[in-house]
Amino acid sequence: MPVTPYDQERIDELTDPSAFRYCSGEELRHFLAPEPHWRVADFGSGTGLFTSELASVVETIYAVDLRRDLHEVSREHGIPENVTPVVADFATLPFPDNHLDGGVSIRTYHHGFESALYEIARVVRPGGRLVVVDWSATGAGERDGREDEEYLNLATVQAQLLEADFRIVEAHERRETFVVIGRRR
Repeated sequence: MPVTPYDQERIDELTDPSAFRYCSGEELRHFLAPEPHWRVADFGSGTGLFTSELASVVETIYAVDLRRDLHEVSREHGIPENVTPVVADFATLPFPDNHLDGGVSIRTYHHGFESALYEIARVVRPGGRLVVVDWSATGAGERDGREDEEYLNLATVQAQLLEADFRIVEAHERRETFVVIGRRR
């Protein structure tokens, strides 16, 4: 199935700093708790808004997205030197086993991310962290206008991570989102 280009309105939404009200850069860095030498992937990086927030605290960050056009938008806005854009489906990642020290999925899990969890577990080293922040099915309803059926609850996501060989380090609901932090077994 061909990937159609995003329209300018959607790109504006993906580059809007107001997205940080649902997960700030500071929160994301705290959740991931990276070491300076880490290699990390932002799964579903979009225009790189959250990727850039992690670039200053890790050695290498891969901005992984299926959409080449969103990487182009990211380049137009300027990307840090240690960010490598990667066009890939999460189910077939171009990394060797245990290559990553960590990964993040910010508001992308509800797009079918759970089907790729075994592949994510393959590329994250044992002891590595995976941070998932996404719209919660029990949220207050201020999210981005998608159908409610797309959103998952905290318990479902925890169970999916456990099944894919992650141990739950932290999990909690917030006003509009949930946070699940897993550590690869």
